[in-house]
Amino acid sequence: MLKIQDAVREILYKNEEALYALSHGYMNLSAYAKQIAVAVAQKTQKEVDTASIVVSLSRIKKDPKKSEPLIQDVKINNITTKSPLSEIVFEKNSQILSRLSSLYEKVKTGNDDFLTMTLSTSEVSVICSDRIKNEVLKHFKDSPRLIAIGLASIGLSLDPKYYPMPNITFSLIRRIAQKRVVLAETITTHTEIIFIFPEKSLPEILSLFGS
Repeated sequence: MLKIQDAVREILYKNEEALYALSHGYMNLSAYAKQIAVAVAQKTQKEVDTASIVVSLSRIKKDPKKSEPLIQDVKINNITTKSPLSEIVFEKNSQILSRLSSLYEKVKTGNDDFLTMTLSTSEVSVICSDRIKNEVLKHFKDSPRLIAIGLASIGLSLDPKYYPMPNITFSLIRRIAQKRVVLAETITTHTEIIFIFPEKSLPEILSLFGS
């Protein structure tokens, strides 16, 4: 059973628009309190009047850390794109792992090529430029679980100051999610976030980030 303020905060943080309105000072507290009163009562398992909810909202609003919006205003320093790309997925086994270390040595890449690997608990995923796809397949020898073609990437370069801040990747990926674009991979480094998606969506994705 939750306290009233904990219940209000839990409901509030599931509604980005409401949290944004509260943190920017234009939420009608009484109206929103009436809107969530039933949900708060269910979470606290007791009768709750709207005045108590308004008090909780006011306290959350006064705490800058608690009312901070989930969406951050992220400045993008540079945008790079690569296409066409392919994703090749292998079963993670000893043979595949033994060939990983020599991939960059055996598969020659140029400045315009894209090549990255991801190891999960059961798979090894390689995303590469179409130009070197056959070389990658030849190097690993094993039959892949999946070959996805017709992909593209967008790399967003960010200031290092964003690295320790919360919700940076979420703030950027949310723009893509609103367009219902399927993401094949999301790759993050200290100063860059790379999204992999169908090549046909590249113009739309570029427009989202102001190219």
